Order: sequence, then C-alpha cells, then structure tokens
Amino acid sequence: MAAPTMQPQSRTGPSRNVVTGQSIRGLAPLAVLVALVFAIGLFEPSFLSFYSIGVLTGESSIILLLATAQTVVILLGCIDLSMAALASLASVLIAIALPAAGLAGLGGVLALTTAIGAAQGLIHARAQVPSFVVTLAGLGLCSGAALAISPATIPVAGGYEWVGWLKGKAFNLPISFLFAAAALVILGLALRFLPFGRQVYAIGMGEAAAALSGVRVARVKITAFALTGLFSGLAGLMFVARTRGGHPGVADSLLLPAIAAVVVGGTAITGGSGSIWRTLAGVLIIGVLRVGIAIVGLDPGYEPLAYGIVIVGAVALTIDRTKTSIVK
Repeated sequence: MAAPTMQPQSRTGPSRNVVTGQSIRGLAPLAVLVALVFAIGLFEPSFLSFYSIGVLTGESSIILLLATAQTVVILLGCIDLSMAALASLASVLIAIALPAAGLAGLGGVLALTTAIGAAQGLIHARAQVPSFVVTLAGLGLCSGAALAISPATIPVAGGYEWVGWLKGKAFNLPISFLFAAAALVILGLALRFLPFGRQVYAIGMGEAAAALSGVRVARVKITAFALTGLFSGLAGLMFVARTRGGHPGVADSLLLPAIAAVVVGGTAITGGSGSIWRTLAGVLIIGVLRVGIAIVGLDPGYEPLAYGIVIVGAVALTIDRTKTSIVK
C-alpha cells in the first residue's frame, strides 16, 4: 500500500489560521476604539464634534509620549515604573532652567533625564536587578528629588517661548499631539527598519537565545531605558507648556494610564509580541475612556479602578503563558 501523501492545504491551513488570528488581534484595539467612540457619541452627540476631538487628542498627548517609550521597554519583557515621576521632576527642572539658560537649559534637562533612564537600564542589565525593582526605586528617587527642589509649583518667569509653541494648533489638531505622534512614527520606523528593532523583539521572545545569537543584550536594554528617560523629559516639557510652570507631582497620575495604553494596544507584558503602532490606538482608547467617565458623570476617583480592570483584562488576553517569568 502506498504511503499517504500530505495534502498542501493541510500544511498551509494552520499557517493561514495563525495569520488570521494575528490579524484579528491586531485589529481588536481599533475595533474597541470605534465601539467606545460610538457608544459615547450616542450618549453625548457633541462628543463627535471637531472641538471634542481636538480636546481628546490634546489630553492624550502626554500619555502618548509616555506610552510610546514604555512600549519599547515592555517589548523587551521589562517595565519602567519611574517615567511619570521623572516627567514631574523634568517639569520642575525645566521651569527653573528656562529663565536662566533658555534653549540650552532645556537641552540640559532632556540630557539629564536621558542619562537617568540609561543609568536605570545599566543597573538592570549589568547588575541583573529586575527592571521592576530598579525603576520602582527610581520612582521614589525622582519623586523625592522633585519635592526637595520645590514642594510647590514653580511658575516659568522667562523663556516660555521655547516651549509655548506646543500649545498651538495645526491642521485643526493640537501641536502637542502632532509632536507626540511624530515621535511615535520615528520610533516605530526605527523599530521596523533598524537592527535595534529586531534585537528588541529577539530579547523579548527569549533573552538567553538572543544573547547566544550575538545580540548585545545590555546595550539594547540601556538604549531602551535611555529612550524612556528622554520621552519622560519631553512629557515634562509638555506639562510646562500646558501649565506655564513645573510641579513635583504633575505627572504622577499618568503612570497607570500609560501602561494601560500599551497593554490595551495589544503589546504582551511578557515581551516579544506587540507593535508600537497599536499603542496609538491604546492611547486613544484610554483617552476616550477618561472622557467617557466624565461625560457619564462618574466620580473621577473611579478612573484608577477602570484602568486596573483594563490592565488585568488586557494582560489576560495578551500574556504569553509559555514563559516562566512575566516581568524581567
């Protein structure tokens, strides 16, 4: 009896199913966003106006900056809990530096926040301390430093023109949102076309295997955390542009929404799976959710509860259960 031959469709069928499943998961954040907008629009039709869209995108600008850099770190299988506190510290330092040194002072603060992020990445990568622990300590240090410098708001006495342009509009959208979106596009293209992006995904899928294949794991991680430091500084800059001052706790409440935006966008908290482009949809979902809570008339105190539920649900759907550790 002749041996049975494998039919072509039996070999390609499962692959097609996998691709289809990935496509569905990739479109899920967009579908959730559309459903949320439609639901809130039914409840409050004015939400669909150009004015409301402008407000929504403007309010989402800082979260978009924080979530964009956080996506890279989470793709590694790590996490940065210090970003919001570092953004608050940056706002205080920028408010002090602008009147004294103008653009040079602004550049110095951004260089400092980048160095702080890189230092955290260095400690995590070289000392093998979990990123959760390193950045949790960084959160405390940045918060304490900001409070030590100034326990209250520092108004910008001069040099505001260097950051004030972010309050303007272009193409009927806030410049702050366009700036944050441009940063996302640049970083997304870098992940797509540069070796750094392939290395990030390789480390997220298996750090030991990536190291054995020649990837300089420590260098990639330090670079990723340096990016979170830089984007935290940019978030602090946006706060100064919005409030004309710096405050030691101005960004503290945005850590949870930023992480929620990443996981809602479909990036697995275990690393190696996801896309920075989906983070944009995740940020808009979080923004719509924040606005929806206000429109429905719920107490703003319920926002953290909503974010917690969203994070748990998104992690449950995206987590890679074949990995032995969730956060490295």
